[in-house]
Amino acid sequence: MPSLLQHQRHNLILERLHNGETLSITALAKEWETTPKTLQRDFKKLMEGNYGIVRAQDGKRFTIKKEKVSSKDVLSTIQLLESMAAEIGGEFYTKTQTTLRKLQHYIDSPFYTRIDVEQISDKLDLIADLEEAINEQKRVSLTYKRWYRPKQIKTYHHVEPYKIIIFDGFFYLLTRYKEHTIKFYLREIDALHIEEERFEKDEVLLEKMEKAQGIWFDPKAEPFDVTLLLESDAIVYFERKPIKGQYLKKNSNHTAELTVSITNKNEIFTILKKWLPQITIIEPYALQEEFEEILNGYLQ
Repeated sequence: MPSLLQHQRHNLILERLHNGETLSITALAKEWETTPKTLQRDFKKLMEGNYGIVRAQDGKRFTIKKEKVSSKDVLSTIQLLESMAAEIGGEFYTKTQTTLRKLQHYIDSPFYTRIDVEQISDKLDLIADLEEAINEQKRVSLTYKRWYRPKQIKTYHHVEPYKIIIFDGFFYLLTRYKEHTIKFYLREIDALHIEEERFEKDEVLLEKMEKAQGIWFDPKAEPFDVTLLLESDAIVYFERKPIKGQYLKKNSNHTAELTVSITNKNEIFTILKKWLPQITIIEPYALQEEFEEILNGYLQ
């Protein structure tokens, strides 16, 4: 196989450990056609980070430290979920609270959460039908009306629903339709009917969804790496809340380089817009030039 870069090895190690694997340096060295010393340095660096990597019981392999969950931890989790549901509000909160109160008779929560998600309480019946279709892997028919074309209603038959997903606070339905991947905006699904015909899920699509940086991800595109330059004010926030698959390297001049894989340029442009002017693209530089043209267009 092609030689892997350091951040690619780190991402694969973390992904496989979190999937429950116990990893051996010797086995990985053979699999990735690299030296044991290289992998020893990788694991040393990862163990110095806050990833929970520890030696397995045999003292040779590596695993993820299993945290013991106490009743106090469970209580805190319930309280946090209750606070999040309250922020979403409406009928969603009412139904969720009923379930949570079965787990805890009284919630006096110390948490206040600000969850920036849209209100979908009026779509709970639709969500319940989608949950049934997704769990039973049944195709659906749906009508779809875009906000910018209110008089144009389109009907889709034999749609394969995969997941209800949230990106940037908005709800979408990830689907396969006639060999295409479509992400329907949930609030614009007007009506839904569950068909009897079942389908086989494409696990590769779900894997690509898990690695996506945003709703713009393209399952058919080959992922490519983008390296960003972070100014000092931005670094701490990416340490506290890393984006998916990031590799962060600090520089001696108090900046940092962050490398991440994407499939669509808009995945990274969305991040840049949130962090102007503290972040720029180093590589591929053509993306930085394109982004600057977009900004100039705003200013004209």
